[in-house]
Amino acid sequence: MAASWRVSSPARWRWLALFCALALVASACGGGNDDDDDGGGVAAEATAAPEAPSGDGDSAPAPSEDGEDAPEPSASDDGDQDAAAPEDTADAPEATAAPEAAVEPQYGGTLVFGLEAETTNGLNPVNAQAAVSGHILFRNLYDTLTIEGVDGEVLPYLLESFSSNDDFTEWIFTLRPGITFHDGTPADSAALKRHLEEQSKGTLTGIFMSDLEILSIDELDDGLSVQINLARPRATLPAHFTTHLGYFGAPSMHDLGAEGAARNPIGTGPFMLDEWVPNEVTRMVRNPNYWRTDAEGRQLPYLDAIEFRPIPDTDGRFAALRSGDLDASSVNTGLRIDEYNEEFKTFWQEDKYAETTYMLLNNSRPPYDNAEFRRALAQCTDRQTFNTIRWDGQVPSTGPFSPGTPGYLEDSGFPAYDVGAGSATIARLGISDVEIGTTIDPANLLNVELIAAMWRECGLDVSITQVDQAEFITNAVFGLFTAFLWRQHPSYDIAGERIWWHSKFGQGIALNFGRINNPRIDAALDEARDTNDPDERRELAEEINRAFADEANYIWFYHSNWLVATHDHVHGIDALTLPEGGEHVKVMEGRAFLAETWVEQ
Repeated sequence: MAASWRVSSPARWRWLALFCALALVASACGGGNDDDDDGGGVAAEATAAPEAPSGDGDSAPAPSEDGEDAPEPSASDDGDQDAAAPEDTADAPEATAAPEAAVEPQYGGTLVFGLEAETTNGLNPVNAQAAVSGHILFRNLYDTLTIEGVDGEVLPYLLESFSSNDDFTEWIFTLRPGITFHDGTPADSAALKRHLEEQSKGTLTGIFMSDLEILSIDELDDGLSVQINLARPRATLPAHFTTHLGYFGAPSMHDLGAEGAARNPIGTGPFMLDEWVPNEVTRMVRNPNYWRTDAEGRQLPYLDAIEFRPIPDTDGRFAALRSGDLDASSVNTGLRIDEYNEEFKTFWQEDKYAETTYMLLNNSRPPYDNAEFRRALAQCTDRQTFNTIRWDGQVPSTGPFSPGTPGYLEDSGFPAYDVGAGSATIARLGISDVEIGTTIDPANLLNVELIAAMWRECGLDVSITQVDQAEFITNAVFGLFTAFLWRQHPSYDIAGERIWWHSKFGQGIALNFGRINNPRIDAALDEARDTNDPDERRELAEEINRAFADEANYIWFYHSNWLVATHDHVHGIDALTLPEGGEHVKVMEGRAFLAETWVEQ
């Protein structure tokens, strides 16, 4: 996607010159990268707990952070006429490749798939710190209890059905009959109860499970159902089991203890673990007893094996795909769009429910505990210039919700770029030193260097710290940071964001990484637990968006585009046949289902 843009102020020319110099230095050091992975998820990706953000800045285990959509570039949302916005409309990446002609799938073969990071602490969803790469592994080792539909409705997946009483305090989850785990044991009501109990014991997943206020879990006489009894209503409980909390592991796996389960995952998924060599390869082989078939009734999966290879350097991953060392790769980028679209088959996430990339600020540590300083820092950040240089030129995000996602506002009231006002406030407050953290990916370093240059224009002395992605997420959980560039919050279900934003989860080992204490956000999240009315939930999400803007708890940049790129001999990357029909969200947060993927022999 090519876009023309202008940079008119002297400061912006200096930032562009600095960025080019930094890029040359990085290249000379063997790490030049003009693709962008924001280190985040959950966090760089979601962290290990309920589902998470990208700290993938993407990262975490329970419900997830979600929301994405690239708006048509127009005037900057911060109202700055000099912003480096594209003069012409910057075309969004073409959504998912055109449907392939009907071709008979072939069984066999091995798919080599590139990932942006290793999931270093293992493959047990209860304790894993999983960013997007970890969730790709999980989606092929395990099946989730429920799954996201394209219209915002949560659908049964491993579950055959779910239902509740009128006040949402009693829920019945019923599994499909005849499903077995990789070790041949039945996926029945006893296993489901054990699964929920183990999730409650997890260091991070337990935080979320405790918030559900479960009074008891009772097995029902049919052998496939459990009744979950809650102390208070949870109107959208099934939505919390589409990701981390929903990865269904066998009782025999949990019998191995935390460490044993981490290296010996046993799920119901289409593939089984064959070998795991950390930072080199995770090899999975076909589950011969998988429960699903494709739309024509053919047994899944098609592939004999998948080899997942972590390549943190985005340039290195692109080169490996181009050379043929990889058959496919997940990519989070706003750059090289034309190259990917022209050289490979590309499957892009749809607009809604995109993650948002933002500066995660630790609201509990000076100077970021001062809302006046945070607003001034937002004024010092030329987000449009950043998006143009480092992403796809899209208009800066107004909050954590992408266009098309309930809660999105064209103007949330987030502070506009005003370096004069921002620097005056910072000078008055007497703040001189700040620190930014990022991952070891050279692309992420270039990102924060550009932000640091902007903040220095406001009189701040900015230092930068780099750590690997696993440590990045751990630091977020324990609050051992001041500012991170992060990626998270697809916001498929607003109640699922509760653990990431509510002050209840901002103490000690916390999933509210920014330690936000915003009464308006708390009140809206509390109310969202009690209603499944779409209009009410949209209004609550919009209130959260405005509350974020008023307090500048975070600094929003852009909505992340995820894609899976493949060579022509790879087919069915985004295919997923749901048991009762319907359509799932494609390539959501870069997480791919590969049971219906096949390669030409």
